[in-house]
Amino acid sequence: MNRTLLIIAMFCSASTFAQSPVINNAEIDGSGAQYQGNLGVNQAAGDLQQQANARAIAVGHGASATTQIRQRLRTVVDPRIDARSSIQGDSFSHGNGVLGVNQSAGASNQQANAVRISIGTQPQSIDDSVLRQQNVTLIINSDPTDSEPGYRQIATSDQAFTGSRGVIQLNQSAGVGNRTANTLSVRVTD
Repeated sequence: MNRTLLIIAMFCSASTFAQSPVINNAEIDGSGAQYQGNLGVNQAAGDLQQQANARAIAVGHGASATTQIRQRLRTVVDPRIDARSSIQGDSFSHGNGVLGVNQSAGASNQQANAVRISIGTQPQSIDDSVLRQQNVTLIINSDPTDSEPGYRQIATSDQAFTGSRGVIQLNQSAGVGNRTANTLSVRVTD
């Protein structure tokens, strides 16, 4: 009798040893409406996501605002991941200012938003070093070459972001190994 109970207990607890599946759905619904000023949002679902919102403002004689973002990712990922990213409702509508939104679902995605503003009397050069990213993603798939990648979907409501003013930066991705970036550099001299 005790052996039977032990065997039943083992089968009942087997599910506790199994890893739960990763949920690869990122959703924003009705958030950030009527924002004012500087707002940065990073949302990720899945594994090994890198996201950044960087802002730099400099005022003065030799003003020089700089940003530098370095993201490095070395991973082995199965490309058959199902992933979905969505921004619904009136999210981020009727706002004013600088908005940076990074939303990703899946695995090994990199996203960055960078803004730099300089107000000064000396001219300065603008170069490509505002945003520098490195991405090394290894996708290993031992399945036949005709295997299908996972299901990917991006959705944005037609009411999201409406009526907003200022700088709006949006990176939205679903899947594996995506790399997206927005960069804005403004220089004002007297």
